[in-house]
Amino acid sequence: VKQVERIWIGSKYVERRIFVLGESWWGDFEDDLVTDDGYIRAYLDGRIKDAMYTRMANACGLSVQDFWEGVMFTNLVVQSVGADRRARPAVNDYREGCDRLQQLLKTHAPRGVWVLGKEQAKYSAPIIESFGIPFEVTPHPTSYGLSNARLGASWDALISRVAQADIGNPTDQTAARVR
Repeated sequence: VKQVERIWIGSKYVERRIFVLGESWWGDFEDDLVTDDGYIRAYLDGRIKDAMYTRMANACGLSVQDFWEGVMFTNLVVQSVGADRRARPAVNDYREGCDRLQQLLKTHAPRGVWVLGKEQAKYSAPIIESFGIPFEVTPHPTSYGLSNARLGASWDALISRVAQADIGNPTDQTAARVR
């Protein structure tokens, strides 16, 4: 069953324009929880818990609400890859996400992309780079041994790259509002 395309676009994305690109998802979800928008909306409303989403916001030094309302989010791999975290995307899963990624970058014009997961970055980073968009690759937030400090430092590096790119582009005066 093909997933309905509804990426998460926070209410303040237009101010920050940071795209958080996840890798994949696993598990079996019902109804609207199968979409990024439905899942994150349920998370922010307190209807579901997600330790990884909370960890990301905390590591970035932002409240859950501030973090998620200020970003756009989807995974490179759209379909569930299996029943639990041991399930990994196949090479073909990553490749299928690449055309979609190009379209998302064109449509939503992010100022920066935070790439979650080094494996998926082999596929996504060259595409993001071809658009000239600043990006930062971090180990996946669920990686064993990844500290919140290291995860937060990766976010800070992205924010710094975006601010530097904005300085080089005088038509965009929103660098101060990235945080």
